[in-house]
Amino acid sequence: MSIRGVFTALVYREVVWLKRFIGDYVTIWLLPSIYGLGIVFLPTLMSDIDFVLQRFSNLFNHPMGLTDALVLSLSLSAILTVVAVTVGDVVQTLYAEFKVYGSFTIILEIVSVSAYVLATSFMRPLIMTVLSTLYLIPALSILLGPAGLYLYFQLLIALTLSSLVLGVLSGITGVLIVFYTNVKRPWSVSSTIVPIMLSGAGVYIPIHLVPLILKTISSITPVPYTVELIQLIVLKGFSLEVSTPLVIIAMLFTAYYLTAFGISKNVDVRVRKG
Repeated sequence: MSIRGVFTALVYREVVWLKRFIGDYVTIWLLPSIYGLGIVFLPTLMSDIDFVLQRFSNLFNHPMGLTDALVLSLSLSAILTVVAVTVGDVVQTLYAEFKVYGSFTIILEIVSVSAYVLATSFMRPLIMTVLSTLYLIPALSILLGPAGLYLYFQLLIALTLSSLVLGVLSGITGVLIVFYTNVKRPWSVSSTIVPIMLSGAGVYIPIHLVPLILKTISSITPVPYTVELIQLIVLKGFSLEVSTPLVIIAMLFTAYYLTAFGISKNVDVRVRKG
């Protein structure tokens, strides 16, 4: 089977899993929607909406009405889902394939470890990013009309770029867990990585208020730059300012891709030699 066949198999598996676990996806759509709305409306329990909107305007250095605040909050909520789904999904899938389901021998007969890891790191984030952000289509369309659909596709570009970097980073983590550690619960690793990434990214607070250690750890991931990218897209559109986070995300992707390829290539040689 060629690498194209591996991609086809991964797509087929995701379609089957979507049908089988549709309830999980509904949860994935509902929780960020509730969170995004809560960020705007919960503070109104203690003060009026005008004060909340003024705080939003000051926080993001951009004048906002209620619609603007809701659009930005819902858009930022998508990064929470994408990070959680991508990191957890890739790490746990690689562990399950090689340690639980006994697919390791079959995979080695068809394709190299490096090709399979990179295919999983690419394909799963691409699919999961689309599936986990579908709730934004009706949400943004209600708030902005036809322009909401256009904004969704802009956001999808930013989120997909981020998920690809996260997918490769998760591939590295998955390979290290499977072949270099005795970790029996890979979800404990991914569940720890996700909040660290998000807490250091300044999703809803200014990045300069984030503790230095969290900011430093998060800065080697695409998450803070994706947060900046989403803010720019929502507030200013695709201006020249988006070039900086885009370049950083591309650099991270290149670095992680080379690292993932090198590690998985060494694993493939070592395993085949026995």
